[in-house]
Amino acid sequence: MSLSTFLFLGYKTVKHGTPMLFNILASLSKSLAPLTRYLAKTVVIGPLFAFVIRCLFFLGFIVLLMSDQLIRAVFRLLIGRHPSKRNYSITSAMDPRIELFDDTIPRSKHLEDSELFKQRKHLRMTNSTGPESRALTSLLKRPKYSVPLAYTLSVASKLVYEEVDIIKYELKRAGFDVDRTFKPIAYKNICAFITEKDDDILLVFRGTNPLNIQNYLTNISMTMTEIKSPWGPMGKVHKGYWKAMGEPIKRKDDHETVKTTITPDGPVLRIELTNTSVYRTIVSAVQGTAKIIKFLTTNLFRHVKEPIDSSWVGPDIDIRTNSMYALAEEHILDLIHHHHSPDEAQSRRRSGLSHGSTAPNTTATKKRKRLFITGHSLGGSMGLIFLAKMLQSKSPLLDHFAGLYTYGQPKIGDAEFSKVFSPRMTSKIFHHVYNNDIVPRTPSFWHYDTPPGSLVYIDSAFNITIYPPNPYTNEPVPVRPISFLHLSGLLNRYVIRRLPRENQIRILFRILFPFFMNDHFINDYCQSLRQGKVQWVIMGAGGLEGGDEEQQKAVHKRGSLQRRLSIVDVHD
Repeated sequence: MSLSTFLFLGYKTVKHGTPMLFNILASLSKSLAPLTRYLAKTVVIGPLFAFVIRCLFFLGFIVLLMSDQLIRAVFRLLIGRHPSKRNYSITSAMDPRIELFDDTIPRSKHLEDSELFKQRKHLRMTNSTGPESRALTSLLKRPKYSVPLAYTLSVASKLVYEEVDIIKYELKRAGFDVDRTFKPIAYKNICAFITEKDDDILLVFRGTNPLNIQNYLTNISMTMTEIKSPWGPMGKVHKGYWKAMGEPIKRKDDHETVKTTITPDGPVLRIELTNTSVYRTIVSAVQGTAKIIKFLTTNLFRHVKEPIDSSWVGPDIDIRTNSMYALAEEHILDLIHHHHSPDEAQSRRRSGLSHGSTAPNTTATKKRKRLFITGHSLGGSMGLIFLAKMLQSKSPLLDHFAGLYTYGQPKIGDAEFSKVFSPRMTSKIFHHVYNNDIVPRTPSFWHYDTPPGSLVYIDSAFNITIYPPNPYTNEPVPVRPISFLHLSGLLNRYVIRRLPRENQIRILFRILFPFFMNDHFINDYCQSLRQGKVQWVIMGAGGLEGGDEEQQKAVHKRGSLQRRLSIVDVHD
C-alpha cells in the first residue's frame, strides 16, 4: 500500500511539476540570452571565461586519470595483483584470466580450407530446391574466418586495456617476440600496441578507457566528414575517429615514400647562459627566464586546450606530433622488412601462431608476413579507420593484410564507405556482435550504416552465426535492433547458468548496468568465442538482419527461411 501511494504521488508530482519547471527554464534562458551574447563578444570576459572552463576541464581530466590508479588499487584488495606486480584494470577485474591461446578450441576447418568450403557449398547447391538459392550459394565468397584466431585477437583486445608491463608479461608468456617486436604507440588519447609471433604481426587498438574523458569526446564527435583519395571518393565517416588516427606519411607515388623522420621526442627548449661580464650575466638570465615563461605558458595552454594521455608510453615521449597511423605503419614495415635466417625461421615456425595458419609451413623458405588488426569498441573503430587509411594511401601494408577482427565496434561510416572495400578485403573483415550489445547498433541517425565485411553474431547461448555481405552488391548485413520484449541480462537462463563461475565484480556490474551495456564488455566476447562454435553461414540478397530470433529458430528446425536467403551449414 505504501509503495502504491509513493508511486502515485511521484507520478502526480512529475506530471504537474514538469511543465512548470520547463517554463521556468525557458524564461531564464530568454532573460540571459542577450547578456551572454554581449559578454561572448567582449575582448576580455569571453576569452577569460572560455579559458577558465578549459582549465576546469583539464583538472577534471587529470583527476580522472589519477582515479584510474586508485580504482586499480581497490581491485587489488578484491582479486590480488597480476604476476608482474601491477594492478588490473576495470576490464580485467571482472575476469582476471588472460590466456591468449587455447588449443581445445575446435578449428572452423570449413572456413579455413577453401576446398572443404567448396565441397560444403556444392552439397548445399545440390540439396537446394530453388534456383535463386543455388545462385546465391554459388556467389558466396569464403569468409576467411577462424574461431581460435578470433578468440586470440579478442583476448589481445582485452589485454590492451592493461598497463604496458602486464601486456609485455602476458605476450612473452604466450611466446611473442616481445624484446624485438613489441611497441606501444600513443597519439594524443588513442593507444595501441604492435607485436609479432611466427611472422604474424598484431596491431591491437585500445577501446574507450572508462576514466579518460578525452576518449568520450572522440566518441561523441559524431558529425560526418567526407573523405577522398587520389583514386576517388570514399564516402563519409565519423569525424572524431578519422581525426584521432592522424594522417599517413606522404608518398611521392605508389612505390616511393617521402622520407620523414619520426622521433619520439617533442620540441626541446635550449637556453644558453653566459657570465663573461655583469652585463652578459644579467641579459642572458633575463632572456632565459623570458624563454622559460613563454615555453611554460604557451605549452601549458596547449595542454589545457587539448589534453593528452601520456600514461601509456610515459611522460618523456611526444604523442602529439607524430600521428598514430604514421607511427604504426613505420614500425610494421620495419618488422615486415626484417627477415629471419633460415635456421631461425624454421625454429620459429615449429610452434606457429596458434591456429593462425590454415596450413603449416614445414620449409625454411621465406614466408610472407601477415598483418592482423583488432580492437574492442573504440579500438575496433580505430582498426577499421586504420585499414581505410591504408586503402586511401595505397599503403604497402595492403599486400600483407590478413584480417580485421573487431568486437562491439560502433558504426563509423555511411553506405558508400562500406562499398569502398572490395569483396577480396571484406572476406577478411569480421565485426563481432554479442547478443544485445548496444554499441554496434549506434549511431542510428544521420547516414551511419553497417560496417563493411561479415557480421559475426553470437547469441547468449554462444552459438556463432556468420553473415557475409550481399553476394550481388557486397553490401554488409546489419545486426537486428535490440528487443526489450524477451528475458535478458540476469533474467536470461544462459546468463543465470554462468553466474556461479563469475566473480563478485562481474556480478556487481551485471546488477548496476542494464543488459545492453553488460553485453558490451570484452570479457563476454572472449568467453563466448572460447566456448562457442560456428554453426552456420547465412546470406541474403536484401532485407536480412543478423541475429534475428525467428530466423535462428527456423535454422534450428532446418525449416524453410524467408525468400532470397541461403544457408551453408558449416557445423563441424
